[in-house]
Amino acid sequence: MHGKAIHTGRLRLADALTATAALLFLSPASGAEVFTDKIMLLYPFHAFLVSSGLILLSAGMICARYMKGRRWWLKAHKTLGITGSALTLSGIMVAVYMVSASSGFVPPGGPHAYIGILVSLMVLFTPIMGFIQLKKRDMRLRAIHRWSGRLTIALMIINAYLGWMIVQSF
Repeated sequence: MHGKAIHTGRLRLADALTATAALLFLSPASGAEVFTDKIMLLYPFHAFLVSSGLILLSAGMICARYMKGRRWWLKAHKTLGITGSALTLSGIMVAVYMVSASSGFVPPGGPHAYIGILVSLMVLFTPIMGFIQLKKRDMRLRAIHRWSGRLTIALMIINAYLGWMIVQSF
């Protein structure tokens, strides 16, 4: 079995990455067909990373809301929040690369792009507020952290729907 690939009918991650690299670096970045091809090739990576981030951020929020009686809740909340933020930011970086490689550095347009920019800022702001409110023990900062987390998750859900509508238009 070593050295031989078994065809399972599924696209392997290595094959997808090879195809992505070939499409991005070997083809000219002009024309509607290339634009669509690059987006269709990269959007699954963007969607997977941002969706995974949303799931982990939601789990972190649920942990903070319903697990406070447990000794481990804060450690789990921090871990889920930081990992979810990192995955979300990674997905946003894929989106930035996807759009810039497809159309040059043309500023993004439309609600999905604008909400995505806001989400990237909120994903950075919310954990920072969480760490500050732990050090300062200020109830106002705690409220800002909680509401920014809720708003971030709500915006991510709305943006996921908008992104799905964009994919359906192709």
